Amino acid sequence: MKNFKTINKNITLIGMPGSGKTSIGREIAKILSLPFYDIDEYIENKEKETVSTIFLKGEDYFRKLESEAIEAVSKNCPSIISTGGGSVKVSSNMEVLKRNSVILFINRPLENIINDIDISGRPLLADGTSRLYKLYEERYHLYKKYSDIEILNDQDFNMTVNKIIELLHILL
Repeated sequence: MKNFKTINKNITLIGMPGSGKTSIGREIAKILSLPFYDIDEYIENKEKETVSTIFLKGEDYFRKLESEAIEAVSKNCPSIISTGGGSVKVSSNMEVLKRNSVILFINRPLENIINDIDISGRPLLADGTSRLYKLYEERYHLYKKYSDIEILNDQDFNMTVNKIIELLHILL
């Protein structure tokens, strides 16, 4: 197997809110001894406000901050990057990430997301879980379009992480 010390690309995770991008990303970063960046956390730390508070200023304002964060973080190569669920809505975000990333679509069944996530901290889901289905319809084709690999996250957490690590051994 290839030694991961030769990784020269970022590993970027895209997918729906609640799909497991952050948890999976943190674990992969730990296993590979790479820095981890969660775009929403990066924005919150930089702005000293929560994503929910930032969203009160408008989604366009948030997307601008998100694009700036993606541009900055993607330069820290190699690293693991967990994007916000809506990052794919801005094509320039994906162009920036495609330059030096392997992009993984973490595809988790909506029923699993609904049963697990706390929607209170997710501004786009404030109207309830029916909004999740609408977001999925809007974004699914974008996740497919921009991803290099699709990972179905419908198993045990460790099994999903191990499946990703095995795929990365093959790819990188």
